[in-house]
Amino acid sequence: MAARTAYDLLKERFAQISHLGHAASILNVDAQVAMAAGSAADRTGQVIAIASASHMLITAPDVAQWLDAAEKDKASLPADDQRNLELMRRNWVHVNALSKELAEEVARIESEGEHLHVEHKKNGDWVKMRDWYKHSFDTARAIGTAKMAKLGVATPYEALLDSFSPGLTSARIDAEFAKLQAHLPAIIREAVARQQALPTPLPLKSYPVEQQVELCRTLALAMGFDTNRGVISVIDGHPSCNGSPDDIRFTLGCTPENFLEAVYSTIHEAGHGIYDQNRPAAWRYQPAGEHLGMNVHESQSRIMEVQACHTPAFFRFLEQAARKAFNEPTEPSLSAANLERLINTAQPSFIRTEADEVTYAVHVMLRYRIEKAMVNGDMTIDELPKAWNDGLKDMLGITPPHAGQGHMQDVHWPCGLVGYFPAYTLGDMGAAQLYAAATKARPEITAELEKGNFTPLRTWLNDNVHSKGSLLPSDEMFRQATGEALNADYLLNHLSQRYLGRPFVAAAAAAPDNKHKFG
Repeated sequence: MAARTAYDLLKERFAQISHLGHAASILNVDAQVAMAAGSAADRTGQVIAIASASHMLITAPDVAQWLDAAEKDKASLPADDQRNLELMRRNWVHVNALSKELAEEVARIESEGEHLHVEHKKNGDWVKMRDWYKHSFDTARAIGTAKMAKLGVATPYEALLDSFSPGLTSARIDAEFAKLQAHLPAIIREAVARQQALPTPLPLKSYPVEQQVELCRTLALAMGFDTNRGVISVIDGHPSCNGSPDDIRFTLGCTPENFLEAVYSTIHEAGHGIYDQNRPAAWRYQPAGEHLGMNVHESQSRIMEVQACHTPAFFRFLEQAARKAFNEPTEPSLSAANLERLINTAQPSFIRTEADEVTYAVHVMLRYRIEKAMVNGDMTIDELPKAWNDGLKDMLGITPPHAGQGHMQDVHWPCGLVGYFPAYTLGDMGAAQLYAAATKARPEITAELEKGNFTPLRTWLNDNVHSKGSLLPSDEMFRQATGEALNADYLLNHLSQRYLGRPFVAAAAAAPDNKHKFG
């Protein structure tokens, strides 16, 4: 038997780290789905122990030695292995920048923050959450500061951003978001005005959760989610998708009054799950087999949720599926036209996860602006609530009634996921760009959705995104799939086409008075 090389040893070590990460992910889902409230402290100890073990495995001296040795022989490796080795070094740099204690605190914040968020969000109890938010942001700042020099970036926030959306800088995000801020206000105003001339859509009837779950399962299967390697659960909390490629767990919430909330959280999370299930099996448990970043991951949820499943063809499929699930053959509110009116409506609202696709980016850009200021020391915790309320008033013309519908609505900040938020609008940009390329290459994609046939779209995504894993840098993946690097132009064109009925033209979209106002 040939002696194992340094690279062989690295692959073995990174596979161990991958398994531990997947185990922690599944434990976090279990805490949402099945764990008793009194077990929270025990679960926090478990995820901290896993984080500590993972940190020790990658920071051990032998890993640095193996990396140095493997990089000396890098030229002898196949191209994909060279990419895997580069990603190993990147991961090593990120983790080694943190002390064992800081790595453990990250795990504790994520675990405990979830429970605190669920407990206090509903009533918007900022007094009880203020100190926790401060600790979460202080820890995020410490992480970013620790990583700055190692990554060669100028600010703590830039370092955090690299953790979630590798290769995308604040300067580049600012440039693309500036396009959206320049042109979205006019699109929102005209879309709202156009809708006012249309009949008011019929309200939905209430349907039992059990029937909603049946409908959601039908949709997930049609999309291509493999329930032989994945589980769908209903929770009273923020929907999510976690686990490992062969053990995906996604959750959704159901309210009897509005089954469309369950439908679209299912489509969103199933989009994440399908991406994970179809990443390259040959690179399973290696850095090259991981996703390209949360901006790409969000593009895979949003391409399903808003690009494919806001189309007239999909609403015709949804009508038939809903009528069957609810045993409602003649209910007028379930007509495809009514469902489309209910969903494709531009209207400023308080909750990001319930926002229409036209105003959605406003929520994300405001979060981005605030979290960047918090981490870089340009805003204090006591300035945060007012910054949110003022920003939403300035951008959308509305003010939330309490913190639970304002700055406390999302789980990310109390869980320490700071630097994540730009990924949502970057994901919308990517989804629009990828869908345009997919439908150009496979013109039958949209029509097939009327039959509930997602195979043409899923096959194109498998070939151009899923199967690539992290074997290509993000920009190169977009260039190969669409011919261009990621940009906001396709999202603006998509929104103009869907809500204004015409292609986007920058000169026509901009107005002299809309530099800041979104409302």
